[in-house]
Amino acid sequence: MLERNELTTWLQKLADADPVERRCAAEALAAGDERAVYPLIRALRDDNPGVQDAAMRSIIAIGGEATAYMALPLLRENPFLRNTARIILHHIGRPSVPLLRPLLADKDDDIRTFALDLVGDIGWCEYQSDIARLLKTDPNQNVRASAAKALGTLGDRGALPSLIAALTDSEWVSFSALEALSLLKDESCESAVRELLSGPSEALRYAAIETLGRIGSPRSSLALVDRLSHAGTGEKSAIVKSLVQIGLTPSMAEVGDLLIEMFTRGDWEERLIALRGLADLADRRAIPVILDIAGSLDPSDPENEERLILARQALEKFGCVPALTAVLADPAIKFRGKVLAIEVIGDLQCPEAVPSLIAQMEGDLREVRRASILALCGIGGEQALRELRLRINDRDGHVRRCAIAALGRSGDRESFSAILSHLDVENYRDVLEETVQALLRIDAAALYAQRGALVPFVRETMARFASGIDMLITLSRDTDPAVRLAALSGLGRSEDERSTARMTEALRDENPEARKIAIAALGARRCCLDDLRSALADADPWVRLTAVRAFGESGSPEAGKALIPLLYDREAPVVLATIETLERLGAGEAVRLAALQNHPDAAVRERVAEVVERLC
Repeated sequence: MLERNELTTWLQKLADADPVERRCAAEALAAGDERAVYPLIRALRDDNPGVQDAAMRSIIAIGGEATAYMALPLLRENPFLRNTARIILHHIGRPSVPLLRPLLADKDDDIRTFALDLVGDIGWCEYQSDIARLLKTDPNQNVRASAAKALGTLGDRGALPSLIAALTDSEWVSFSALEALSLLKDESCESAVRELLSGPSEALRYAAIETLGRIGSPRSSLALVDRLSHAGTGEKSAIVKSLVQIGLTPSMAEVGDLLIEMFTRGDWEERLIALRGLADLADRRAIPVILDIAGSLDPSDPENEERLILARQALEKFGCVPALTAVLADPAIKFRGKVLAIEVIGDLQCPEAVPSLIAQMEGDLREVRRASILALCGIGGEQALRELRLRINDRDGHVRRCAIAALGRSGDRESFSAILSHLDVENYRDVLEETVQALLRIDAAALYAQRGALVPFVRETMARFASGIDMLITLSRDTDPAVRLAALSGLGRSEDERSTARMTEALRDENPEARKIAIAALGARRCCLDDLRSALADADPWVRLTAVRAFGESGSPEAGKALIPLLYDREAPVVLATIETLERLGAGEAVRLAALQNHPDAAVRERVAEVVERLC
């Protein structure tokens, strides 16, 4: 909230010759009160759009019933100020609504219409009966139409008789009444809406069809089905669309044709409705049509992401039908459409599609080949496994990786030798990692027996993914540091006594990273504090820091005594870690008593001051 002198200053600047100053003043007055409203309303007439916009936003920010009252007269101004007033009153919301009630009796038709539109936009009021009265008696059809819309938005079921009666009003009012009834979704209006289906107005017939669809009751559904056989082509499409939205796709001969036409020629909103209907009907003729159109979408466009997902879900509802597999050999289907079909086949795990998928592996389209190998991975079976074995040395790295991973998951012992040989020729690290994991899954012992002939990176990968204690302990003594570290990290995740013994041994490893891994693992297990004491004096500061934290993991106040000398460590990070750990152990008094207030490192001095302040 602005102080009085600040408010005065900004109000003065609102009349500045510089539009930048006026805009800044209008923005600042958003923190003012009702005293700023009239000056801001005057600023709405400024010749600078930036000032006008800032003034409008500030009026909205001040808000409240008094502000709404002051903005009401703008409804009688020129179109710009009138629309601005509507925006302001709408954003102020409920406080505006009681002030709009007297306007319902205004002599100006437009004012009555604006008031009703605002009530509908705000979506709340306590005088629905007044609005219903206007729907019945107001001489202006725009007012009656706005009254109907407002009653629908307010969800006033007590107004149902008035809305039903309004269906016989002028076409414009009838449209609004239908819109309101579609929001209320009360099947008691079904008979009255149904009568419009046989009326002379084509526009009203379409609106009535849409309303019955939105009501979605059994009676409204039956009304649409009954009308279907008597409707013209355009109406039939609208009826089918409404029935699909209800979830009741009629299984009539021509419905499939209408839905295919809708999917082919409609916009995407209609296409998504048609997708649902075609999937419900399981009309297999639609499969190539769906794939052709969905295949034309660019998957990198975020707008297409949901469309492709829905197309895929619709296709999955057809199941493993021959029509789905047949598109793989259809040259008219775009490659993205084929990829989509293959993905669906993989999700459905259609075994009868395996020969067609194998045939796709002989092509040159990279995305199609990759999708095919993924589908074969998902389907499995001996025929698919034979193809996967052939693809261990495929020219495409993604294909190789998928094939090898699938063989690993299947535990296919017949492929072990070929996968092992592949280690010597693979160039991509991610494929090598997948190869090692597959070999571990198929026969970890056989791979372990070959460790002496394997390059360090492969041994390191073994250490990262192995789970056997014997293998990890052996690899943790490897001559290559990276292999040793990976194996020690694996042992750190084990609670086995042998792993604890190996970690204790690793405290003397020549590599400081190995010592840090061992310290962290032992600290997490809250054991071996006597063994860890030597690490507090390690030559490497980061090893000492890790040891400090490991002592903190023990949760024992006795551990704090061993840490006190580290308060005088020559490295500031170690000192900071020691302070934090001592506090956690309840030994903060040792920090207060330490002569650290004059430590050369500012961060240490600041941390000590915080501890001292808490203790005092």
